[in-house]
Amino acid sequence: MTPIGGYFELELNKGSNHYHDTPYVLKSGRSALGHILNYIKPKVVYIPYYTCDALLEPFKNTNVPFLFYELNNFLEPKTTIELKEGEYYLYINYSDLKRNTVNSLSELYRDRLIVDCTQAFFMKGNGVSWYFNSCRKFFGVPDGSYLYCPDGIELPMVNDRNENYVTDHLLKRFNGHVREGYNCFQENELLAGMNISGISKLSEYLLSQINYNAIISARRTNYEYLHSQFEDFNKCEAAMNVDKVPMYYPLLLSETINKQYFYDIGIFIPTFWRDTHSRGFAGFEFEKELSDKMLVLPIDQRYTLEDMTLLCTSLKRIL
Repeated sequence: MTPIGGYFELELNKGSNHYHDTPYVLKSGRSALGHILNYIKPKVVYIPYYTCDALLEPFKNTNVPFLFYELNNFLEPKTTIELKEGEYYLYINYSDLKRNTVNSLSELYRDRLIVDCTQAFFMKGNGVSWYFNSCRKFFGVPDGSYLYCPDGIELPMVNDRNENYVTDHLLKRFNGHVREGYNCFQENELLAGMNISGISKLSEYLLSQINYNAIISARRTNYEYLHSQFEDFNKCEAAMNVDKVPMYYPLLLSETINKQYFYDIGIFIPTFWRDTHSRGFAGFEFEKELSDKMLVLPIDQRYTLEDMTLLCTSLKRIL
């Protein structure tokens, strides 16, 4: 029976907007990857070294071995690996700039390729390989991940909805309190772990209201503007052409910049990924250089070209 009386809930109506069409909608990229690993049970998976340790959690929790491989300055695999029986290959579509690479690897590895699209929300599955993404890295929602299978495969459905999340960071930022919400943001990141559950009802409703076409246009416009400003001294070859719908603009410099300057004036630039140093692996010098010298510049739908101009002006004072 529906409870009658009492206090009011959020009055949200489910909209008609959707971008992805897959029955597998989980709470996070880690949850989606864990669901894939439980199904395919690989002997080993090859993973790019340039990634965060969060990606490794599902492997450790499912006891699936993994080996790292190197990238070149185009953020593509440095060498081709010939997979043996039971082996799989995982590749990250960095900021949705590497769709051509994803398509080539899909032709090569077919259903033994897992594509991490947590930085490429708008890339859909092709019916040949495995794909999963992340909603909260692109939108103001607490959770969500769309998972695509190769054609002919039916994963077990995940019916339990995620209720283990917090929203204080979303509300604080909505009210203009960015710094005050950061600890809550980190708490929600921990809660978005790899235990397998479906997307929350709240995120499902919020995502159904989004104007996806407007977001695609804003991200492309902002990316192209930043590239027009920084092309001449950007060392990242992958940044040269925007492919589809980027998550950020990768500005690779010849030296390390102190990001505290930007933080002090209200520009928050994340670091991808200090994990490349803390793992203690020898080699992988390019990946470590990316962590030290790449500025991951925000270009998302919240910002106009006026905001991008301010960002450029602030950065050029240092450069």
